[in-house]
Amino acid sequence: MNAQTPEGEPANAAAREDGPANAPTPEEERRAHATYRRMALVDFPEDLMLGLNLGFYRTFAVPSIARVLHGTGRMTGRPKARAKATGEVMYALIEHGFDDPTGLETVALLNRIHARLPVGDEEFVYVLAAFCVAPLRWIDAHGPRPTTSAEKAAAYGFYAGLAQRMAIKPLPHSYQELAFWMDRFEERTFAVTPEGRALLNATRGLLADRFPAPLAGLVRTASDTLLDDRLRTAFGVTAPPRALRALVAAGLRYRARRLRGRRGLLGRP
Repeated sequence: MNAQTPEGEPANAAAREDGPANAPTPEEERRAHATYRRMALVDFPEDLMLGLNLGFYRTFAVPSIARVLHGTGRMTGRPKARAKATGEVMYALIEHGFDDPTGLETVALLNRIHARLPVGDEEFVYVLAAFCVAPLRWIDAHGPRPTTSAEKAAAYGFYAGLAQRMAIKPLPHSYQELAFWMDRFEERTFAVTPEGRALLNATRGLLADRFPAPLAGLVRTASDTLLDDRLRTAFGVTAPPRALRALVAAGLRYRARRLRGRRGLLGRP
């Protein structure tokens, strides 16, 4: 599933080749972080975390990234520990921001790790795009309410701030342009590889941990229903039976209604 919202093609997306045209002011960056932090910790805690997991799954379908992740052996040998470590890094930045001592240490750690990775600039941009866009698309499709344009801008601002501190470029200039760029990148790079399939098989069960017990069992046996067609094709897996997809979709709708009732539409529109 991971249904995608129709962001559309920005008129000048192809012409832009470097980072954001106007670097955000410290105040703009602070507001973007505050909004994104609220999304992650208050408004959509379960959904944004699940979306980050789905974004990480998408990186397995990029052959150059899959080779690096598979080559370390940590993702296939200790998938829960590796996923937990990645989550801890991301949530340290989400909770504390970039300029808090914890954030500074976390960015320095990421820079040390990524300096050793044999991948190009586009792959680094893609990982940021997957972490930024995939969670919001999941929330828009299956969360208690769609994200707003201000929340999309805040998510982009957060990851643009990370890109700036890691010297990752060229970065598209807005959430909409980043989403469009991500789709085009996937269309030309996604491919079936032994490494990608091994990473998927090693981590299939992790998605179920993000769901409440009544749904976890269903998701564990039908995890491929959470992948969109492009991702399933890149992993070489067939679409689950229509009846199974319908059952999971009904379960997700029920979950969204429960979240709406529990949180009263979750915060500010």
